[in-house]
Amino acid sequence: MTMLRSALARRFNSTVTAKTPQVIYTGPMANVAKKLKLFSITSLGLGVGISPFVYLIDVPVPFIAKTALVGAAVATSAASTGLIQWVMSPYVTKITQSSPDQVTLHTLSFLAKEHTTTVPVNALAPATRIFTSLMVQDPTQAKAQIVSSGKPAKPKTLFYVHPELCEEEGTPIKNLVDKTGIGKGF
Repeated sequence: MTMLRSALARRFNSTVTAKTPQVIYTGPMANVAKKLKLFSITSLGLGVGISPFVYLIDVPVPFIAKTALVGAAVATSAASTGLIQWVMSPYVTKITQSSPDQVTLHTLSFLAKEHTTTVPVNALAPATRIFTSLMVQDPTQAKAQIVSSGKPAKPKTLFYVHPELCEEEGTPIKNLVDKTGIGKGF
């Protein structure tokens, strides 16, 4: 019986750490960001798909007026989708860390699929663009992929994390913030 306890104690009290990445940050609006992107892309697709039917409606409106209406509707939908993409593309849904010197930043692609960018911690720095707080100084050090397909992707270089969620002392995300200098001046 003591051998069994000894074996179990070694098994469960082992100091060997697994190679599974540890989640050190979770974006509080990750679900909202995904739904917003999906809604925006869907509304753009529906707007473009339905616009030809405006020409089939038999109303006494000149062809040029119908064309202007369709153009304005599609342009407005495209502009709002583009703006949402520009603002939400850097939003970090999660940060995982498998080693102390490297992090993986999880964001959303244009079609709201999970996009990961793995980068060394020393390649990160505070960002200066609006709606961002973190940037990759040397993009050649970053590796990216779309998680659902496993295909390589272009690494993102700008990211937004909520600096107010990174202030708890002794946490891995606080250590990352201290190393990179993000959150200063907010």
